[in-house]
Amino acid sequence: MSQKFLLKNVKLKMTRNLNYLATLITEANEYREWEFPSTIPELELFLLSNRQRLQNLISTIKSRREYIIEYYNNCNNTINDLLLQEEQSKVEQEFDEYWVEKKGETLLQEAEYVVRQLEKRLVELECQETIMKQDISKKTGQTPSISISHQINPNSAETQTQLVTPPVAPQLGYMLERRLLGNELKIPQFNGKPSEFAPFWELFEELVHKQPYSNIEKLSILLSSCKGDAARALQMIPRTGDSYEKAISQLKAQYEDPKQITLQMIRQLKSMKQCREDARSLRNNLSDVHAVIATLERQGETVNTTYMQSMVLETFPQTIQDEMAKKEFDSDKTWTMTELLDNLTLAVKRKEHIANLKNTSNNEYSVFHTSTRTTQLTRCVG
Repeated sequence: MSQKFLLKNVKLKMTRNLNYLATLITEANEYREWEFPSTIPELELFLLSNRQRLQNLISTIKSRREYIIEYYNNCNNTINDLLLQEEQSKVEQEFDEYWVEKKGETLLQEAEYVVRQLEKRLVELECQETIMKQDISKKTGQTPSISISHQINPNSAETQTQLVTPPVAPQLGYMLERRLLGNELKIPQFNGKPSEFAPFWELFEELVHKQPYSNIEKLSILLSSCKGDAARALQMIPRTGDSYEKAISQLKAQYEDPKQITLQMIRQLKSMKQCREDARSLRNNLSDVHAVIATLERQGETVNTTYMQSMVLETFPQTIQDEMAKKEFDSDKTWTMTELLDNLTLAVKRKEHIANLKNTSNNEYSVFHTSTRTTQLTRCVG
């Protein structure tokens, strides 16, 4: 079987998997903010069915994404086995061009992002379930101790929820429910860096701001989440429920400044020194660059410029810069920032793969080659 024929089969199989992952991502993007039914029986069925669908979809996306990553690594292993053959370089280049053309790395990142969004939707379902259980407990004077998802009877004309009355006062049970919910949500922290405010607020808004807490509880959670400069910005805010909206407005006025964030990101990119050539340093540098570029794009800044791309490249070793220049020349077109980052990601993954092979080889050597100590013999002279 020729290498050309082998690569053709690899491309066909990879394309099928990438297309399937793209279909799953499209399906995941259909899940927006919920419109919950107004009656308890309909709400129970709504929560149960959508929770099951979300869990299945999350599991399928994760498993397909992991399979593609594993298959991609196996393909690189096969290509590396061709090191002594003439077509190795050609096959490697053709596979890299195929991966960039299919936007494989971008698709994997999108899959990771939509999984996080689906997990948010799951949290919203859990919050709505908590609200419903609290409403039921207020009407019945009982506190449900189990999840409704395990006790649904669709044929019942009543509330369709089997409640177990624990030996706890309703108000205490209500407080415990809220405390448990707060622990599960894992509220993020904000230390006062303008570039981190947008992702902080996105999570805080979903997990706290839109949830059925009182304003004094929301303010308490907000204050405990703010550290450093952000905490100092709120230190004069009165600790009352009316101050919650004022605290949010103050944080947004101070940290939601696109110009300030843009200048900070450009300064950060300029200050980044050229990293070392080992796989770990390359990966850390690539992650930092991705974070800076993503933040600039969120602010609406243009990143597809020669100046921005040169600043990004200068943070990598000269060997990587030369490799990128050669690949861009061979592609016979001017790269966008996305294409540059995709190719940098490929180069870093290749470095990591080679480093892993070396580590594996060293480990195998140490198993079969143990150090021995030579005993010196003393000659007897009689």
